[in-house]
This record gives sequence, C-alpha cells and structure tokens, in this order.
Amino acid sequence: MIDRYLVDTVTLSRMTAAQRACAFVRSRCRIPEEILFEAQGLPDIDVLKQLAYPITTAVLEKVKVVMATIIPKDKVVDLYRNKGNGDVMLLATALTEMDVSAGQLIGDRWIIATGDDGLTKKAADMGVLTCTPGEFIALTSSAA
Repeated sequence: MIDRYLVDTVTLSRMTAAQRACAFVRSRCRIPEEILFEAQGLPDIDVLKQLAYPITTAVLEKVKVVMATIIPKDKVVDLYRNKGNGDVMLLATALTEMDVSAGQLIGDRWIIATGDDGLTKKAADMGVLTCTPGEFIALTSSAA
C-alpha cells in the first residue's frame, strides 16, 4: 500500500516552489481541478497543473454523497458565499479513490493534506484520513 495525497490550497500556499516541485509531490500527489482554480495565483501553477485530478462523473457522484452529509453547523461549504467548493471536491475525490482502492488486493491509501479545520472534521466523519500542512511538508523534506 502506498500513501497518496490530495493537496489543499492551504497546504500548497505554505509550501515553497521547490517543495511543490519535488519528486515526492510529483509521484504521490494529485490536486483536484477545483483546488488548482483556487491556487491559480501561485507562480508555479503550470507545474502544479501536471498533477490535476479531473472532475469525472464518479467524482460528481461522490459530491452528491458529501453534500448529503452536510449540516448547517458543518464548516465545509458556504454556497451563498461561494466558499468550500474545493473542500467538497477533495472529499469527493478521496472517496472516489477509496472506492477504487477497496476493489484492489493492495490499494493505495488516500490522505488529504489540509489545514482547514472544517474539512478535517468532515473528513474524519466520512472515514477519510487527513494530515496537517506541517506533517505533509515534513514528508516532502524527508523524501528529498
């Protein structure tokens, strides 16, 4: 089993360009397209686009699953302010990949690298693993 990571905007913004371009990130990480949209101000966005995880019909089916669990006290998405779209896509992507791994003899383990407390709580509720930006950045440094 290989640990693979879905990287949130918060985590990307705390990393240096060298960390975002390292071999660990290139081989173990994916970034949902919605997160890439949020991160478009980063100077190395063209490099990051190579890690794009597309929005597929399977992911959109999981968006419905995620949205069905959202309650008013959750701090994951605010449709009125257009906030949290990336969080929902990270969860939906993780759930999609977890389904793929469940069908394999030795599937990968998917982890969301985020500093967002609302996302972290909702991920735990849904059985999705997370790590903090600091933990993730330490992984990129130790893999170098």
